[in-house]
Amino acid sequence: MKTIIQIVMVIIIVVLVYLIYDSIMEPVRFNQEVARREALIIQRLKDIRAAQIAHRSRYQSFLGDLDSLVLFVKNDSLPIIMAIGSVPDSLTESEAVRLGIVQRDTIWKPAVDSLFRRTRYPVDSLPYVPRSDGKRFTMEAGQIERGLVKLPVFEAFTMPEDYLGDMDNWRTYYTRTAGLKVGSMVESSIDGNWE
Repeated sequence: MKTIIQIVMVIIIVVLVYLIYDSIMEPVRFNQEVARREALIIQRLKDIRAAQIAHRSRYQSFLGDLDSLVLFVKNDSLPIIMAIGSVPDSLTESEAVRLGIVQRDTIWKPAVDSLFRRTRYPVDSLPYVPRSDGKRFTMEAGQIERGLVKLPVFEAFTMPEDYLGDMDNWRTYYTRTAGLKVGSMVESSIDGNWE
């Protein structure tokens, strides 16, 4: 009888140790998965920002629609200014251009090749939040007035329920309730809220 009680006690202890370990590891595993997902989303938001900056440099405005942004990246071109010739060590490039030693020429390169040097970048996936079962980023663009100057602005964001909704207890452990975003509609900023 004493042996049976000892065996039962050992089993109970092992189960309790496992339950304690699992309860300690649950937030650790959660944070690891959140870090993986946030890294993917942040990279996608950086890609959206790069495309928006390219559009602004070409057309002096941001796009408010993700589908239009995808079309811009896929079908438009960006100017690349190249210097032909070599600049002597004693001169700056602008001085060499002024003296005729170096010439500048503009070539047009497809936007997708200029922006995303990674091979076969999936441009069509730009509007979609990674690991969200097809949910899209929310994006808008417009202008704000600072002094007497109108400045173009944009904002792209996603909320936590879009990228964490499939995880149990995400509301318990997750502290970034405003989600992830880049840009701002109230100030002239293209920073992300993770920076």
